Amino acid sequence: MVFDRGFCVVVKVIFFCAAFREAHSVTRTDLENIHQTLFSRTNGTNSFYLTDIRPSPRTIIAGSLQLYSIGGLDEISGKFSTLVSLTLSWHDERLHWNSSTYGWVHNISVKQKKIWTPTIMVRNPVQKRTHFGLRDNMAIISNDGEVHLTIDDYLETVCNFDVTHFPFDEQICDIEFLAWIYASVDVDFHQKYKDIDMELYSENGMWEVLETSATVKYYHKYSIDFATLKYTIKLKRQPGYFILSIFVPVIMLMLLNSVVFILPTDSGERVGYAITCLLSLAVFLTLTSDVLPKTSSPLSVLSCFLMLLVLVSAVICLLTIISLWLCHKDDKSHMPLILKKFTYFVHCRGSKIGATSEATERTIANKTKDRGNLGIVKMLPKNGRRMSVKSTKSSVASVKSYEKEPIEMEAKETKYSEIGWKQFSEVFDLVGFILTISVTGTLGFLYVTIAGGNL
Repeated sequence: MVFDRGFCVVVKVIFFCAAFREAHSVTRTDLENIHQTLFSRTNGTNSFYLTDIRPSPRTIIAGSLQLYSIGGLDEISGKFSTLVSLTLSWHDERLHWNSSTYGWVHNISVKQKKIWTPTIMVRNPVQKRTHFGLRDNMAIISNDGEVHLTIDDYLETVCNFDVTHFPFDEQICDIEFLAWIYASVDVDFHQKYKDIDMELYSENGMWEVLETSATVKYYHKYSIDFATLKYTIKLKRQPGYFILSIFVPVIMLMLLNSVVFILPTDSGERVGYAITCLLSLAVFLTLTSDVLPKTSSPLSVLSCFLMLLVLVSAVICLLTIISLWLCHKDDKSHMPLILKKFTYFVHCRGSKIGATSEATERTIANKTKDRGNLGIVKMLPKNGRRMSVKSTKSSVASVKSYEKEPIEMEAKETKYSEIGWKQFSEVFDLVGFILTISVTGTLGFLYVTIAGGNL
């Protein structure tokens, strides 16, 4: 029983609401009457609505921006392309009506040209300055006199790019709107929100939006202040494409370039191989310059990195030529002892030169012993008389002192006699390979550290 009564009450409420809605639904006649009241010249209360006259001596306009998509950023021309929607709101006392008199109509839509609207211009366009948006935009007017104008347009604005840390860079681009010919004492702005509306934003594959901000900026000119709506967008580049297409191939080329020191000298391809790697690096340097702005301030770290790698590759070509020259040099030509010592030091463990030197040392030791015995025999008298022990030791000491210096010189010469220019060129190649690999790795680490903003 109680349930039936509750159900009847709900049905009655629904029926009453439907009847009330039907009784107070908006009709075309209500809308026509509002338009005649606001804009008809025959109406005594508002006979001349002049679109050139501001609503008040100092009109305050609230602005808000909605970002739909980012068309792209052109580093070469410094162009920032976006699809945006700018919403402006202000109060016009001439545009109000009593909603109860006109079928409870709370807002209407009219063409922009029928009411006063500020002439909005983009302050930092790439090309010539033109009117922002369409001239036939529709404005929404509320019964309390609030006007809302939404302008959609595809913008190409100037953005000052900083490519120092390319492709790990972050860019800050501004979009500014101003009310043409109006000073801030006539038409002033304030932001409705502190940032840009990103609710309908479509992600860009190249750029990630980190943060946005909305402010009002004033420019002083001819002793007059002009207000602008300034919207700032901070972007971060997605570096994946450039890492795979530039950075990784360049590092691989440098590693392949360093392998030239491992190629056999008799192959005849060492110089050609090194020059090919050098030309490949020059091609990558050209490809990189096509995506960077032609400016010296700031200079991209990537350009410096590639130029250093080209320089290292040129040094590798020079070292390769020097290595071939050393390998084919005549072994009869004089070789400085310090180079022989250095080559012997590198090859002394586990090499044929070390084994040969050990045999040479044994030979020198035997020669030294024979020379010592020969000297003692020569010191014996001819008559065959026996000498005292003291005299014998004195004679042996004098012989050793006499033979010491020539034997040491002969030992040194014999120790390094197997080392020639060919062995030194092998050591030269080993040092060049280790040095170039180390320099390439160090440069790559420094570039990633600097470009990533960690240094």
